[in-house]
Amino acid sequence: MQGLRKTSLPLLASLLIGWSAGPARAQTPPLDESDVHVVRAGDAFTVDVEMHPPVPPRQAWAVLTDFEHMARFVPNLSASEVLERDGNHLKIKQTGAAHYAVFSLNFDSIREVQLDPFRQILVHGIGGNVKKMESATVLEPESGGTHLHYHAEVTPQTPLPPLVGPAAVRQQTAAQFNAMIEEMLRRQQGSN
Repeated sequence: MQGLRKTSLPLLASLLIGWSAGPARAQTPPLDESDVHVVRAGDAFTVDVEMHPPVPPRQAWAVLTDFEHMARFVPNLSASEVLERDGNHLKIKQTGAAHYAVFSLNFDSIREVQLDPFRQILVHGIGGNVKKMESATVLEPESGGTHLHYHAEVTPQTPLPPLVGPAAVRQQTAAQFNAMIEEMLRRQQGSN
């Protein structure tokens, strides 16, 4: 977890199994697949993403930590619940069905989440169908919005095929974050 203190987001275990990108968007999404940097080492993946949603850090934080409602706006996530909450330490459970090309898998994950409000989200997988899950998301204010850096180290329980794995992770990570950024923008427009 040492190298993760500078970066986080809670759903990568699910992403590594693969999200469906969902319905076509009328406009260009804010995050392109080429913005997602994936390195594979055996069955493990390291993922890094830099994003710049045009919303204040508190608005970005509200979406990134809305575990009770996340299934409403994240593709293929069918349930998301907070099992325990002790101040800024949470235990969450998420389930869904993941799809990529001809592959389809059900997923479940249980994760410990440590919140450093409006600055950082640290995640540690403790159960479900992932061998290892460590992630960090860092939020920093910038002109016109928030700079987000996401870093994750994940080893799925079911290895992804060599030619499909990195492409699936890249595509599905972009789809997940685009859905979250869209929700950030939707909420910001609703508050204006």
